Amino acid sequence: MASPSRTAAGLAHEVKNPLGAIKGAAQLLDGSPPGDPGSTEFVGIILEEVDRLNRVVGSFLAYARPHAGNPVPLDINAAVRRTVQILSSQKGEELELQLDLAENLPRVKIDPEQLRQVLMNLVQNAVQAMDGRGKISVGTAFRRRGRTSWGGLESERGVGSSPQPDELVEIAVRDTGPGISQSIMKNLFVPFFTTKVQGTGLGLAISQSIIRNAGGLIDVQSHSGTGTTFLVVLPAATDVLPSIVPPPPQSVPEVGGSSSSR
Repeated sequence: MASPSRTAAGLAHEVKNPLGAIKGAAQLLDGSPPGDPGSTEFVGIILEEVDRLNRVVGSFLAYARPHAGNPVPLDINAAVRRTVQILSSQKGEELELQLDLAENLPRVKIDPEQLRQVLMNLVQNAVQAMDGRGKISVGTAFRRRGRTSWGGLESERGVGSSPQPDELVEIAVRDTGPGISQSIMKNLFVPFFTTKVQGTGLGLAISQSIIRNAGGLIDVQSHSGTGTTFLVVLPAATDVLPSIVPPPPQSVPEVGGSSSSR
């Protein structure tokens, strides 16, 4: 978790820019003669920046006051397939989306819409990192406790602070992009840190918060020039209720071709 002072500074920065634009447009609008065609442009700027402020504040509240949603024992493979189906309709010809799903996975207790939000954020980040050209693989796997990534979570929580699950389900989002430098890597999950011109820097922070609320974590492995892997690690559910996500059509195990950006 970022320190309160750093988070407050990030929020102040994100709010200050649109407020400055709103003030400038309002001053120009105030000095415009009645019926001036330029007035429409100034009003448009004000409305656009107000919408931006609303997005920033809404995203910050989602990060600062996370909620568990409606967790259910979920079929992870069905949820991943459905998400990739949605994203595949938005990709261009130079992007390839591939599925690599393990069979007979235990269910995971998490809100389906929140998991979809996390997966879409990770895939879209990968697309943007590759400028819409390359290959993204979304895979699932079953692991038992003792994997390095989960051990990292244990050390963060403190030994004995809570019982750790024996069975884990992993979702890996891999891209063939340029990778992430170590200087950027250490700030990836810090609120308001972003390398995007229009980004708020809250996407990964909110995603990590969602997964932590479900008892898991997001890990990242990357080296400059070799691509990046985001690993979502979740504990297997102890109950076995039917999945809320129905299996999609059989014809979507792999999608080829497309574009977009991170």
